[in-house]
Amino acid sequence: MHRLTVFLHQEPTVSEKSPDRRIARTQNALWSALQGLLQDQSWDDITIKMICDGADVARSSFYAHFDTKLDLLDMGFSSVLAELMPLAERNTGPSKDYVTTNWLVDHILENPGFFMRVSRSQSDVVLFTRFTKALENLLAHELDAMGKTTPSTTVTFCIGGAFAVVRDHIETRAATAPATLKARLADQVRKALP
Repeated sequence: MHRLTVFLHQEPTVSEKSPDRRIARTQNALWSALQGLLQDQSWDDITIKMICDGADVARSSFYAHFDTKLDLLDMGFSSVLAELMPLAERNTGPSKDYVTTNWLVDHILENPGFFMRVSRSQSDVVLFTRFTKALENLLAHELDAMGKTTPSTTVTFCIGGAFAVVRDHIETRAATAPATLKARLADQVRKALP
């Protein structure tokens, strides 16, 4: 099973094949610093100075790579999607699971408090919106690879429903095993498909 953590302070997946490894190192340091800050701070409270201090990178270096902290966030999400897309593309067999929903369960259950804070906070709405959009893109890609062309509204519904199921699981402190939760989400996606 492939597991990738977006918001637990961990090295991101910026390509090591970039023309200059120093660029990748700087971007990785900035992404790691942002992930660390997001554990304790709301999106609105995080400044570029805080990110640079956490990464031990000069502000000028930040601006050499990114215009805004949103650009850094988007780069981070893109690197996560770059790792998950090949897995989603290979998920074309009769499997009853979806890479997207399995990853979502693993990711959220590793840090449920963080998910609950971000999904409910007005100051974190930008972060949660981008996270949602990244998952919608991944699920749409996975379904396309399976030959199941799906309207974007259905994909949005599936991801929103997945969040609701996982949120309910956390709130009720259900003793449901992650495998059961994954099966429930996969079933939910299958039922929503045209």
